[in-house]
Amino acid sequence: MNTRDLEQIVTELELSPVGSLWATLHLENSHITSITLDLSKPKTTASCQGQEMGFHLKRLLTGMGLEKFPVPFKLKGTPFQKRIWHLTAKIPPGETVSYSELARLAKCNSPRAVGQALGKNPLPIIIPCHRVIGKNGNLTGFSSGIAIKKMLLDYERIKRHESSHNE
Repeated sequence: MNTRDLEQIVTELELSPVGSLWATLHLENSHITSITLDLSKPKTTASCQGQEMGFHLKRLLTGMGLEKFPVPFKLKGTPFQKRIWHLTAKIPPGETVSYSELARLAKCNSPRAVGQALGKNPLPIIIPCHRVIGKNGNLTGFSSGIAIKKMLLDYERIKRHESSHNE
């Protein structure tokens, strides 16, 4: 692999009023291959391209469809993982489903297998695995940590509430 074909874009996501987080998008041949989320600023600084990506990632959290996302992405995973990720991508912003419910939709008898597939999700926000919760409503399992999962869900719920009042 040619290292010139690898790139990182760093952006700050200001999720007012719940706080800010940082997203690092890892690209290979102009395709997003993974996203890392963090509460603290990475050593690499944000760029103009990063600001644009931040804008589009925030729009995904408020209901913009993936068909309007400006950068293609490449999903690497097993057929089962990709099936779970595809179903997860259909969960609307501000809503949640349980691991058990997602397993039922996938015609799989194992919520644990669903959780393991989501744990391998390389594209949080694009594949919104933060919208999958425990069957008792608990926030469990998120590669970027429960604090970021809660922040994303809170932001989506606030934006959903705001948009329902503006209609």
